[in-house]
Amino acid sequence: MYKRQAIKDVGRETSMFFARCIVALLIVFILLLVLISRQFKLQVLDYEKYQTQSENNRISIQSVAPVRGLIYDRDGKLLAQNRSIFTLEITPEQTRDLPKLVQELRKVLSISDEQVLKFLEQIKFRPKFNSYVLKSNLTEEEVAKFSVVQHMYPGASLEARLERYYPYKDELVHVLGRMGAINVEELEAMDEETRLRYAATSKIGKLGLERYYESILHGEVGSQRVETDVRGRIIRVLERDEPVAGMDIHLYLDLGLQRKATQLMKEVGARGSIVAVDPATGGVLAMVSQPGYDPNLFTGGISSEDYRKLLTPERPLYNRAVQGTYSPASTIKPHLAWIGLKEGVITPDTKVRDPGWFSLPNNDRRYRDWKRWGHAPYMDVVDSIIESCDTFFYDLAVRIGIDRIHDGMMQFGFGQKTGIDMEEEKIGILPSREWKRSARKEPWYNGDTVNIGIGQGYWTVTPLQLANATAVLANDGIRYQLQLVREFVDGNIHEQNVPVMAYHQIEVGDGRWLDLVKESMRDVITGTKGTARSAFQGAEYIAAGKTGTAQVKSLGEEEEYDAETLAEKFHDNALFIGYAPYESPQIAIAVVMENAGGGGSNAAPIARKLMDYYLIEQYQESEETTEPEVETNGTAQ
Repeated sequence: MYKRQAIKDVGRETSMFFARCIVALLIVFILLLVLISRQFKLQVLDYEKYQTQSENNRISIQSVAPVRGLIYDRDGKLLAQNRSIFTLEITPEQTRDLPKLVQELRKVLSISDEQVLKFLEQIKFRPKFNSYVLKSNLTEEEVAKFSVVQHMYPGASLEARLERYYPYKDELVHVLGRMGAINVEELEAMDEETRLRYAATSKIGKLGLERYYESILHGEVGSQRVETDVRGRIIRVLERDEPVAGMDIHLYLDLGLQRKATQLMKEVGARGSIVAVDPATGGVLAMVSQPGYDPNLFTGGISSEDYRKLLTPERPLYNRAVQGTYSPASTIKPHLAWIGLKEGVITPDTKVRDPGWFSLPNNDRRYRDWKRWGHAPYMDVVDSIIESCDTFFYDLAVRIGIDRIHDGMMQFGFGQKTGIDMEEEKIGILPSREWKRSARKEPWYNGDTVNIGIGQGYWTVTPLQLANATAVLANDGIRYQLQLVREFVDGNIHEQNVPVMAYHQIEVGDGRWLDLVKESMRDVITGTKGTARSAFQGAEYIAAGKTGTAQVKSLGEEEEYDAETLAEKFHDNALFIGYAPYESPQIAIAVVMENAGGGGSNAAPIARKLMDYYLIEQYQESEETTEPEVETNGTAQ
């Protein structure tokens, strides 16, 4: 059947098309209004907000590290400097995936697991907008290699930095100390203000002068507003607040004397310490602890392997001058003699029978003299100092008693800090009844006092304390707080570190007993029976001194000391204290040598050579003395 087709309604279709156009135009118009309103909001209403965000993306604030202050000796010779190095650094804020970036960089340069761990540790509690060292001391080859591909690693950059450098290495490490990376514990201990102060610095003073004067040497951090490109590279510096460089410090230390002392200790292969002091000021002229180590190993971050090499039985990391505690042995006999004379316990005419041993009343134990058969039938105080008679000082100690010995020795600086500008200083042990009751839970016995008479038993001192006590004798009873720094220098401003007298001075009285003791110390060196006469034979000056030999291993009453059958660690320690010239002292010295044997035969010759050098030889040396090459200080960029 045929189906009839409908005829199209042109008018209706035209109307429908027109309506659809109107709707489409309305939609476009509405969208256009939305777009315009959005643009208006972004560009007019929120202009300041987005301009600030844009500026923050383009402009950043960076901390600027200050230049660390330098350290000089008394004659202006540079001991600790800053040298330029290249470092590979990462700014955490500029990278999306920090662990991935680190691993990719390890494919380009040789970066150890240890370096990665140290990097991650230092950024843990610090601002992410600063850059932090991943690898330091890059070689020229490493710098060139990374420069070619730097654009592939946003957030990583090469930086020129100033790093601490010690040209005299192990010769001065125990004086200057060393620098090291700021660790987590140090960061957690810092308040917010201190953290900001170290915002551009990853290193801090760890030991010695570097630590003690950290606040002075470090300086004040600066800042700069910089314009960067999309990769974070600096295009230009818009504004800069300059950092304030740390102050320079000048020491009392005599570099030549310090190096001479180190050389002498190395030549004889000795472990121990030498401290030399200027009696007139308390300034430390030399402070050697042997063996030492190269502090430059720590500046850029020491490896585990290098650190393990320093953990030897010789303990090079240990500063014997301020931390080592030793029995003072016979070096304290002059001081004990002065206490006995001053207290009226003895007079110059007092004589003690010397059969080669001493025993307490109603006690069969014999305390032996180092000279088996005694020095003479009877000994007085002067001869006992000259010949170092133990028997006389056993008797004297018991007569004085531990209470007066303790109080008298305190005046010489034993049992307390010397005032030296080092935080590592120990005070040793100046025993007393109260100390033994507290430390040993025991009462004090007369036998303990006998041992104290020859500087043995519980008594321990540092080499620094021995030098200090020697300077007190040389300086007629005046005791200064020891110090290394002579002055601070800030540009053209010099601030003198004025010598400070110790609060507890020696009560000399009329001075005759001190003069008698000093004359006896002179005869230790010039007398025919003096224990140091051979060491100072032919000297061009007159010196005063006292030898000491300290037992390390206790011997039984009938047991003889035999170095050949004892292990080296049980050999006697050798000691010597002295000053020169006798009439107008310029130097006071303490020498302590571990397991070296007799003080007169080992420690005294070293002291003689040092006095010769300081008083005579250094003024005869030419200007051609070879010194390590040092670099001038620069400005961190």
